[in-house]
Amino acid sequence: MTLFSKLRVRLLLLVLLAIFPALGLVLYNAFEQRRAAMRDALVSSQRIVSFAAAAQKQHVEASRQLLSTLALLGEIRPDRAAEATVLFQNLLKVHAVYANIGAIDTNGVVYASGAPLPQRVSLRDTSYFRNARETLKFAVGEYEAGRIHGRPTLSISQPIRDKTTGEFLGALFVALDLNWLNQLAGRAELPEGSTLTVIDRNGTVLVRYSMSSTGREWVGQSMTNRAGLAGFLNGGYEKGHISAGLDGIRRLYTGTALSRTAGLADAVVVVGVPIQVAHAVANHILAQSLLFLGVVSVLALGAAWIAGDVFILRQVRGLVAAAHDMRKGNLTARSGVTHSPGEIGQLAQSFDEMAATLEQRVQQLQRAEADLKSLNEQLEQRVVERTLELKRSNEDLEQFAYVASHDLQEPLRMIHNYLELLRQRHAAHLDQSALDFIGFALDGAKRMHQLIQDLLAYSRVGTHGRDLVSVATADVLQDALANLHVAVEESGAEIRIDSPLPIVQGDAVQLTQLFQNLLGNALKFRGETSPRVELSVQRTGPDWEFVVRDNGIGIASQDFQRIFVVFQRLHGREKYPGTGIGLSVCKKIVERHGGRIWVQSKLGQGTAFHFTLPERPVLQPTANERP
Repeated sequence: MTLFSKLRVRLLLLVLLAIFPALGLVLYNAFEQRRAAMRDALVSSQRIVSFAAAAQKQHVEASRQLLSTLALLGEIRPDRAAEATVLFQNLLKVHAVYANIGAIDTNGVVYASGAPLPQRVSLRDTSYFRNARETLKFAVGEYEAGRIHGRPTLSISQPIRDKTTGEFLGALFVALDLNWLNQLAGRAELPEGSTLTVIDRNGTVLVRYSMSSTGREWVGQSMTNRAGLAGFLNGGYEKGHISAGLDGIRRLYTGTALSRTAGLADAVVVVGVPIQVAHAVANHILAQSLLFLGVVSVLALGAAWIAGDVFILRQVRGLVAAAHDMRKGNLTARSGVTHSPGEIGQLAQSFDEMAATLEQRVQQLQRAEADLKSLNEQLEQRVVERTLELKRSNEDLEQFAYVASHDLQEPLRMIHNYLELLRQRHAAHLDQSALDFIGFALDGAKRMHQLIQDLLAYSRVGTHGRDLVSVATADVLQDALANLHVAVEESGAEIRIDSPLPIVQGDAVQLTQLFQNLLGNALKFRGETSPRVELSVQRTGPDWEFVVRDNGIGIASQDFQRIFVVFQRLHGREKYPGTGIGLSVCKKIVERHGGRIWVQSKLGQGTAFHFTLPERPVLQPTANERP
């Protein structure tokens, strides 16, 4: 950014901007020439593959006619195998496009062959023999990469039938040698590096012709890009497709399907022209144009460099020097440039007038700044006073809750005891309604006692907490589990600790209460299955994040904030006893330790309570400073 901020560099950039249209024209012409070259290569490739597909159909039709004629000859019989063999050998000499011509008996065994074959070759399992035997019609088989004849072939068969009964007597077959495609590619005069490839529907390379190599090393191998093969089989790439070939060279490929019969696309013939070769002429013209444009650009930039220094930069430097002096505090600095009618002269005049005005405004600003500083000091003092007032108010509320809950216990205990005495001594003189009323009063007194105890525990979190020291949470967890031993045994709960527990800064008693409340809730609010509780911890910045996860009844999302409010319950006391203060105490303990607590849950899918505890001590009032 520093380089582009200089005026001379910007002048040079303006010159470059003037050159960009010429560069764009050169690149556009090169692009059009490349497109024309690609079109020519595409047309040539399409012509070759179309001719190959048409020639393939002609060969198949010629094979059908040849086999139909041979099927009528009387010497094509198993008992005249020698005569048939001589006939087939003569036909192979005449028809070089065939790798073999032969006859098969009703069991699929070759009894006459124009090309040498191993003894008793069985073609019973080939598709073309089965189709000829079952349909009694002309059949075309699968493409093969040289399983029998050592050359890529397409086998074609014609059934031999009894002239009177039409009974199946065997079949004739020819193996169409696909290497005729190599001869076609050689006559097509393809560009250097071009290829012609035949691939069957399974991705096996049948024929590979390359201008730069024999291509034999690819025959029989399988393609890895099955998506490209599917595109050619489905006719999607007949108008051209650019990709890397088997040898890694990027080419423009066009291809068409080689169908057997009934339009079945079992193989494709693909012609690829190297992109680099197709673009060679266009690239040469582009290089010459860029060289000429580069020479012109260097001359223009040199002229702009010298003229810019003479006519612009010398005057601008005076303005820059004056600006530097003003930045250092010298408000009396001026540009020293003549106030001429030109733009730079007008700029120098405006700068000098601005400097004079700025000198006056700075003096006014200094006086206003002194006044503002005095007002800020007064405002800060008021904020401090208000903060102390709020702190005292919070401490008074906590002390009030503690004193109120503590002082209410004695009269409540007296009410409970006298009601109990009344029921014990005068139960015989009271009817059932009176006894029920006494029972209701005793139950209410018990609940009131529990509420007062919970309120007292809640207020003690802030008023009777110990100093925060290094605490091993593993020891704290063991104490909490010891307190919950009976509940764990009765519920058959499984409690698992997934990670080592760290050492944190905290109050061991309150942390024990925190773990005990969360684990106790997991045991209490369980579902139909036995409780399963998982405790894990991970480091998140300067804090440790604990997670207590269970498989219980879960919590609705709209109740996530409500559960942390004092005395808020989500269920009836008959099913889940308690006063609804446990999570409020947990929240207050976590916040006292400088952390936060939240919940993640879905109804019927369990609950996960997250809370953080700091590794380093947080600023807390000491025990002597608390009320």
